[in-house]
Amino acid sequence: MTINGKALEPVTEPGSWLNWASQSTLGFNFLNKYSKPDDFTLTKSQPQLFIINYEALFKHGKRSARSSGLVLNDNIIAFLKVCRKENVCVIIDESHKIKNLQSQQTKAINQIVNTLERTANSTRLYLCTGTPFTKGYIDLYSQLKLLGYSETKGDFVEQFCIRGRVPGLLEWQQPIVGYKNVDALFDLVHKYAITIRSEDVMDLPDKFFINISQPTSKTFEMFTQENCKGTDILDFAMSHNVHLNDADITRYNTNAKCSNPFFRNIDYPSLDFFAETSGTAWLRARQLSVGFIGNATKSIWYDRSRLDALEKFLSENEDNYLLFYNYTPELCEIFEICETLGYNIDVYCGEVKSLHFYEQYTKMSDAEKLTNKKNIIIANFASGSTGLNWQEYNKCILFSTPVYKDYAQGHKRIHRLGQKTSKVLYYCFFQRNWLDINMRKALDGTIEYNEDMFQADLNRVNELKDK
Repeated sequence: MTINGKALEPVTEPGSWLNWASQSTLGFNFLNKYSKPDDFTLTKSQPQLFIINYEALFKHGKRSARSSGLVLNDNIIAFLKVCRKENVCVIIDESHKIKNLQSQQTKAINQIVNTLERTANSTRLYLCTGTPFTKGYIDLYSQLKLLGYSETKGDFVEQFCIRGRVPGLLEWQQPIVGYKNVDALFDLVHKYAITIRSEDVMDLPDKFFINISQPTSKTFEMFTQENCKGTDILDFAMSHNVHLNDADITRYNTNAKCSNPFFRNIDYPSLDFFAETSGTAWLRARQLSVGFIGNATKSIWYDRSRLDALEKFLSENEDNYLLFYNYTPELCEIFEICETLGYNIDVYCGEVKSLHFYEQYTKMSDAEKLTNKKNIIIANFASGSTGLNWQEYNKCILFSTPVYKDYAQGHKRIHRLGQKTSKVLYYCFFQRNWLDINMRKALDGTIEYNEDMFQADLNRVNELKDK
């Protein structure tokens, strides 16, 4: 049985489980989530390959009296019955999806595996993932547990995790802010896992990264600087048409260091976008690295240099692109730029999932593709970074700096089996400020940059500036 994060794919799809199995000499009888319980019984004498996605494992909205609190779907139960006293192999693809021990998906898989271990003649269990952790090394625990790791989660945390010290929280409630004994953790992982890169087992093209950067903006500096010269505050307010009252003008008419009113509140004196928490401050700082601040309903662009650089790049390098962005205000501006330049635009985000031009391109002959340029997929990192195959294009624009979990999945959308070109190009747009630089360093180190790291960096930068 293969549990896959995607729905059943056609046999002709390169890299799919069904395509792989169709090349086997074992003569599998293929079963899927649409198979009826009787289908399993009728083909019991043949080798069976049951391919199903996570969402089809259990009945949504129904609960049982069992401790797991869920009801497995009828075809799962039928499969478990025909597996009694048989040799069974369970392959769980995208196993990072079971990182939460309390999720319905994880409980369903544990119930299936436990049943097979009790009733089957033998059970072999394999976990496959290109991103074993997305939030941090703590994600490894549930996967190791499924593979036979005997320690409790508390023991795992005590041995490998560093907890924060948030006042008012009990020890077990403290957030995980870092990791320790990492070499020992990797040794533990290698007792259960073989770690290989896609490039080591597949002939994938070379990857090239091209940086396109802009200087640190004054808005980013003012947002992240707690104290600065009073005259700098007045100059910033004047250049951005900020109306200060007479008291503010008097207070900041000095070369001495003053408490910066734009610190964590770039829209001062308005409080609409005031960053009260470190998490919100990190969000706003990431936005200002791109050039704006706001949300889907209201945004203010302070610096359009990155947008201008994108427009210049797309106009001078007409081709087919996958472009990743983080926030809705980026999408609105990028869409307008691409439309003005005459690109055929596909959008893939939470609200819109349109791939008309890409699908049209995939059906063209090689000769037609040579002359068909100026197609672009504008995809949100959160929606488009996982489980999609866009390898007909070989150029990817990372318009804003992502966190590692999105980056690890996102850049593989074009660098995967089925990519026919000799190289894959990534164009990385970023601002040369300390946040973008540190987040890019985290990507290089496969580290998930978070709000605690942001707050530590922010404190350190301000301590240095105040000296």
